[in-house]
Amino acid sequence: MSSIWIIARREFTENIFSLRLLIGLVVCLALFVASTYVLMEDYEKRLNAHNAAEIGHRNALEAVKVYSYLRVEVTKPPEPLSVICLGMERQLGSTVKVSYEDVPTETKILGGGNPLLNVFSAVDAVLMVQIAFSLFVISIAYDVICGERERGTLALVASNPVSKYHILIGKYLGGMASLLVPLAIGWIAAALLINLNPMIEFDPAEWNRFVLLFAALALYLSVFFLLSMLVSAITGRSARALVWLLFLWIVIVFIIPNGAVYIAKQVRPIPSKSVVNIESAALRTAFREKIRDYGAKHRSGSYFTSERSVISGNLPFAFHVLTGSREAMRWYLDGAKFYIPHRIEYAEQIGNLHQEYYHSLKRQTTLAENLSRLSPAWVYYNISAGLSGTDLRRHERFIQQAQDYRKALMAYMQEQGAFSTINWFTSVNLNDMPSQAGLAESDEDAFFANVTPKSWDDVERLDLSGMPVFSGGPAWGNVALGGALPDLVYLMILNIPLFLITGAMFLKSEMR
Repeated sequence: MSSIWIIARREFTENIFSLRLLIGLVVCLALFVASTYVLMEDYEKRLNAHNAAEIGHRNALEAVKVYSYLRVEVTKPPEPLSVICLGMERQLGSTVKVSYEDVPTETKILGGGNPLLNVFSAVDAVLMVQIAFSLFVISIAYDVICGERERGTLALVASNPVSKYHILIGKYLGGMASLLVPLAIGWIAAALLINLNPMIEFDPAEWNRFVLLFAALALYLSVFFLLSMLVSAITGRSARALVWLLFLWIVIVFIIPNGAVYIAKQVRPIPSKSVVNIESAALRTAFREKIRDYGAKHRSGSYFTSERSVISGNLPFAFHVLTGSREAMRWYLDGAKFYIPHRIEYAEQIGNLHQEYYHSLKRQTTLAENLSRLSPAWVYYNISAGLSGTDLRRHERFIQQAQDYRKALMAYMQEQGAFSTINWFTSVNLNDMPSQAGLAESDEDAFFANVTPKSWDDVERLDLSGMPVFSGGPAWGNVALGGALPDLVYLMILNIPLFLITGAMFLKSEMR
């Protein structure tokens, strides 16, 4: 074992004092600090937008006076670890409307600035490691074996009583240690920068995931270091090894992920979104025709109402009515009992259309993901996005939570009689309202002035103290770790055959 440490120490010392590693240290520090600072500012803007939206949603709920206007918008707060890996956080959106008439299937994006700039990918720390630092590893390790063979130092080391495997292990340990030192310094600098920002609060689980992100980084770069050692052991010259490694780098980082997307599109094509939009429009048209037919059969102009908000003229569909006769209120209630179930039914059908379309997108995406696992670069980024909570799984979980919340909200409205009483469109007590005949014999204005508010502005807001509150569910950290764990294990296991193959090739290679 002492020979391994001697070789590792020699490899570490040579690398750590080399100009290449010094440049790498400076670049690491600059890029990690710069990208973290930029993404922290982006996080602050998204967090401010989220907080403002939350206040706006609460204010909107406080203005609700009848159940027909009860609509809740729920938002997903930005993930703190998005300052390290932005992933799909900005593209997928973070707020969704929940109501009886809409099934949550899509989110909208919060935040200021120019939305068109979202087409430019953010350069986060993980993306830099995925692309730039993997190339940096190749520049350090491409001649780790063939370079020493060319200089004759490898034969000198082999002349000592030390096995080839010990030489290989020592070179790997020393080389990886020299690479991880500047990366660790850059990672710590990013952590200090995050810790100094008062708007970014990491809980212990997030700091644990921050450490796991660095572990994933080390495993990913180890793959490229071992690949460089393998090619360096096979080829006879450093220049040839560098050319082959650059070719493999392009294949791993760019060609495989993009090729996987192309194959997935060909093997599992998806229908056009316009087809879904046309089918949704047809369902809305069918719903309007059904409502129109019912309204035509139950049309009436004989009822007195004040400050009514209806779908069309004297049809029995009201969203809010301030006052009216008992018969008028029952007439509107009959219309609501017809309107509401059909509105919910068609909302479910439209929601199913959009979910089926999303499932077709998901099947294509899953195929592309499975094919992309041939690339360690994609696996590493998928792990990082999963640990950061900025991947597709986190978005899907939020949509599912919104759909579950819609069911709870509708159950609450059902319990409150929102769908079966005049509370749907008015705040008055039906027993306090006069009959149509009684109104004809009395002073209508004087009567309503005594039993109802004078205008809609005077109506008290709806008591929603018992309404269910949207919850994001249990901490995302455990779910994120569970989702990223298979890829993390895969990346760990990938290092083993690479090391064994490199060892086999090194044992067969000439020392001079």
